[in-house]
Amino acid sequence: MVVTAGFIGFEITWRADVFSGAPQAGSAANYGTLGISFRARKARSEDELFAALAALSCEVPIRATEPIVKERPEDRGGV
Repeated sequence: MVVTAGFIGFEITWRADVFSGAPQAGSAANYGTLGISFRARKARSEDELFAALAALSCEVPIRATEPIVKERPEDRGGV
């Protein structure tokens, strides 16, 4: 989203568990929530922006997960 807003060179410069000790620290930890600082700069030209947009990769790694719909006992012949 940063690139589509016209920024390039996005970089996370710092990350930390800023929620430990907070009242909802357990909820944050369950989701792997971290605080970050980042930097980016405005593209100098449309050509530079378009080159950054063209270089974007939207590949999502495939990993094993729990099925969304779990098997019901009646699906296995049970009650």
